[in-house]
Amino acid sequence: MPFLIARPAKAAQKINPHIKTVPVSEGIGNAAISIHPNVAQKNIKEQVSAVLADDLSKYRVALPESFHVEIAFREHYLAYRGSFYPGAKQTGAKTVEYESNDYMDVLRFLFFVL
Repeated sequence: MPFLIARPAKAAQKINPHIKTVPVSEGIGNAAISIHPNVAQKNIKEQVSAVLADDLSKYRVALPESFHVEIAFREHYLAYRGSFYPGAKQTGAKTVEYESNDYMDVLRFLFFVL
């Protein structure tokens, strides 16, 4: 079950104001206050049904033409290991960078390197 709080919802709506969210918890320090799981599930189902009944084209997010990803690891050996991914390069003791015009390539890179 996804947990959304106010900040990510606002960030998503900056990308596309039509994006819908269902807040189910609120973060307070290192804790969270959540609504009852049955209420969360009901609210999520209602919002999904409303969105699916709507014009889905307005929810599309335009992707940039190219992507530049930089990952900063805590441990240097993880950056070294990640640098072996085809097309990736280690740019610092703990950083790896990757560039592509294909979003699926970026997702694949993240899957294998993280």
